[in-house]
Amino acid sequence: GDKIRITARIRFPRDDGNPGQFDYRAWLLRQGIAATMFVGPPKAKLPPAISVIAHRDPLPAAMIEKIRKHIGAFIDTNLHYPENAEMRALIIGDRGSVDESLRQSFALTGMAHLLVISGLHLGFVAAVAFFAVRLAMGLFPALMARGYANPIAATGAATAAIAYASIAGHHVSTIRALVMVLSYAVSIMIGRARELVASLALAALVICFALPGSTADIGFQLSFASVLVIVLGMRRFDSWWRRRHTSPFGLRMELTRANVIAEWIAGYVAVSFWALLGTAPLTALHFNQFSIVGLVANAVVVPIMGFGAVIFGLGAAAMNFVWAPPARALLSVAGGLAHTGTYLARWFALWPFAWSRIFTPTIIEVAIAYGFVLLWLQSPLDRAGVRIMGETQAIASATRRRAGRRIVVAILAAALVVDAAWWIYQRNFNPDLRVTFLSVGEGDAAVVRFPGSRVMLIDGGGSFFGAFDPGERIVAPYLWANKIMHVDYLVVSHPDRDHFAGFIFVAHNFTPSEFWTGGTSSPDKTYAALIDAVRAAGSRERRCDASSPPMVIGDVAVRCLGPQPGVFQAKDNNASMVMALSYGRTTLLFPGDLEAKGEHELIAARAHLAATILKVPHHGSRTSSSDAFVEAVHPAAAVISLGYLNRFHFPAPEVLSRYAEHHVRALRTDETGAVTADVSIDSLRLWTFRGGEVRLERRSEGFHP
Repeated sequence: GDKIRITARIRFPRDDGNPGQFDYRAWLLRQGIAATMFVGPPKAKLPPAISVIAHRDPLPAAMIEKIRKHIGAFIDTNLHYPENAEMRALIIGDRGSVDESLRQSFALTGMAHLLVISGLHLGFVAAVAFFAVRLAMGLFPALMARGYANPIAATGAATAAIAYASIAGHHVSTIRALVMVLSYAVSIMIGRARELVASLALAALVICFALPGSTADIGFQLSFASVLVIVLGMRRFDSWWRRRHTSPFGLRMELTRANVIAEWIAGYVAVSFWALLGTAPLTALHFNQFSIVGLVANAVVVPIMGFGAVIFGLGAAAMNFVWAPPARALLSVAGGLAHTGTYLARWFALWPFAWSRIFTPTIIEVAIAYGFVLLWLQSPLDRAGVRIMGETQAIASATRRRAGRRIVVAILAAALVVDAAWWIYQRNFNPDLRVTFLSVGEGDAAVVRFPGSRVMLIDGGGSFFGAFDPGERIVAPYLWANKIMHVDYLVVSHPDRDHFAGFIFVAHNFTPSEFWTGGTSSPDKTYAALIDAVRAAGSRERRCDASSPPMVIGDVAVRCLGPQPGVFQAKDNNASMVMALSYGRTTLLFPGDLEAKGEHELIAARAHLAATILKVPHHGSRTSSSDAFVEAVHPAAAVISLGYLNRFHFPAPEVLSRYAEHHVRALRTDETGAVTADVSIDSLRLWTFRGGEVRLERRSEGFHP
């Protein structure tokens, strides 16, 4: 209910423009956010950037918010971190206190859903309410005799779910889960409880109309895929289990207590298995992860966190408004259960082969995977359905279905083979050189895929401020999208954070074979963390300067033109490594953040600087790209890597004019997104993420726009 005044610059969200990127702008729009503002801490002698100028208490939102604050204060007073953060997330939907290390412990074991209010938690609350009301209906035998017990219990379950969701806030995931629970409650009320797939379809339709664009939401996809596969999978499990206890004549054999217990245990594990199977393709698509341990971890931790901690926590929150001592006791139990769940999550994450990284599947590959899953779920169990031999029509129908399934399996298998062959060729036998200048904001990062399979990263991007990691959010998604799971060479032009910080994540996840530097160092603690990461990965460290002999990698000549031997200036732009890659008639030059002084030293050293494509030094700063340097390189195209509306006001207008005077096509990553060059022995294709192909014409001295 606060009315606030904010002084800050309005920013309209946009994506960086990289292959394999997360569509941040679309995600914000689905949340109803069209613009953002960044408000810094208050400064002395300046009016505050944000201030409350009025207040009103809109009902019932203000009342619900007071309840939320009261519950939050109760949790913080009686629990310590991380239990208080977990209980705030599970009871009132406040995830702001859950730090990255805690989130990772659950994410790596496939249990991230336990730290948000999802269909699991709302389902537990609704189930408890349903059985409580159903039990109470025993006091009204007349209503039970008329068949009102289940509809009334479903109404109580829906009411409990709505109350829980109201206290938990209006997160999209909570609303989506509430719609799913209410859809099933309605199916019980109208006597269609067995129509689970229809209930799921109804929930999907309601969500799509109420929240347009929901089908693109990761949570929507995971929720419905997991529930659908669980429903179909448990039907298959139930059929298989029943056949084990049915005689050949179709008569049900007597079940012992041990068999009943075994069925419950097997069914519980089966639910975890079907959930893992149902979400695996999407988890690979969105998170590049497959948590094998999730099969066991979910089966163990879900009852502790999703059932025990939530139910006791909700009971404590409700009791706190009536009687504090028992409320604190219940909260203590909930906190203990949350502590146990956290300990187990961290323990499971340490298991050998508990989880693994996986490349990003294409939409076609995801469709093929789900095609095989659905075929399996819908296939008969040893001629199930043809019970009586001699029913010619039933046998013929079953034969036709089997033939149809064989055709579908053949189509899916053929598509899988073609897809695998294509990627094997691209990753191991493609004779072209591909260089992609990624759009990493204010920084540099270029992915070089040599003819064959070897991969080099020249700089990895990095932010001067904040926790955003372009290595995790930009570089790694691009590599995974291109089925690259190993990087051979990490090359740092010079130790500025905007060039190396993204390498830390890459070093931890892509086992680099070699780490190249120009010999300079940095007192930055982040650089020390990078050195520790590459050494932990077992990477060989190599120093490259003008005295280093040329190398040939996949028929590509790799030459180091700078810095000059003996240069050890820390964090000096003129000590940047200058590297040239030559393949056929095309050369690409990477001068790091070289400034005018370093450019003149290169020219004086008679370095062979001529190149077809130039990575513009120092992001287009006026201190670089001297007239003599541009003339010596004489490129056809120049790629400027820089941030959108950056605070340094790069590129300088005079630098752009200088390239234009030399008839050089300047491509800016802040405008065009990633720039990719596909180079063969006798051709060059240059294209951008947003603008498409850049036409180049062949001339005697090389390629020119």
